[in-house]
Amino acid sequence: MPFAELDDFKMCYYVFGEGEPLILISGLGMDNTTWIYQVPFFKDFFKVIIFDNRGIGRSSRTLGPYTIKMMAEDVIKLMEYLNIKNAHVLGSSMGGMIAQEIAINHPLRVNKLVLCSTSPKPRRLLLRKLSEGLRDLLNDEIEDVINIDSKRELFEKAISYILLQVFSRDFLKENRKLVEETMRRYLSNPYYIETFLKQVRAIRWHNTLDRLNLIEVETLVLAGDKDRLVSPENAKILAERIPSSKVIVFENIGHAMHLESPEKFNKTVLNFLRGST
Repeated sequence: MPFAELDDFKMCYYVFGEGEPLILISGLGMDNTTWIYQVPFFKDFFKVIIFDNRGIGRSSRTLGPYTIKMMAEDVIKLMEYLNIKNAHVLGSSMGGMIAQEIAINHPLRVNKLVLCSTSPKPRRLLLRKLSEGLRDLLNDEIEDVINIDSKRELFEKAISYILLQVFSRDFLKENRKLVEETMRRYLSNPYYIETFLKQVRAIRWHNTLDRLNLIEVETLVLAGDKDRLVSPENAKILAERIPSSKVIVFENIGHAMHLESPEKFNKTVLNFLRGST
């Protein structure tokens, strides 16, 4: 597996296909395998780049706090490592936050932007959901969620709750074995909990609300009307503040639209990137 030697860590990445580069950025706690249904489809049209954010999957960790801007700069450094001048950028959830920072701070690096199930500011996001859903366990203190690195059983209950926000119950039931195997693999990484909590902190301080007007590229904002983790209202806010943008809200789809409805998701994104949306 290839690794990019960046300034302070090694990033695991993969490249598939030929053509215009398309970078896919994963969400909270997810490694590059979250794009299992996208890579086989998009590699026939683009050069698809997937990777593990720092501390996730096979990418090495770094000491100190993480920020969304830091992870955005990691993507820019990967582009430089791969000699990619510019690319289409697609980010889901936390990955959408990272994508926003890339488009704001490096406008010439982005051809078209796709923001999925994401927010300019985590008002109705993970932190509130955790504090409400795990009130009995966490005494309704958000900081307790952020500092539970030594309480694995409690953390795993938190993960279970998050999964119920990210996926529909039908999806979890139909894909229970895959979900369990994936979580076992994630938790086998001795630094996974540490990284997960660092990412939660990064999300907590994410705020592009007053800078969205600086995004100059054509942007597609996607949301699911059944998203319990990130209200689809956030998509409308993004589209209202990004000058050249449009929003599409999928009916009867939740947060992880690229996994629960991959065919519709892929076709919608392809149409946008090829100019027919």
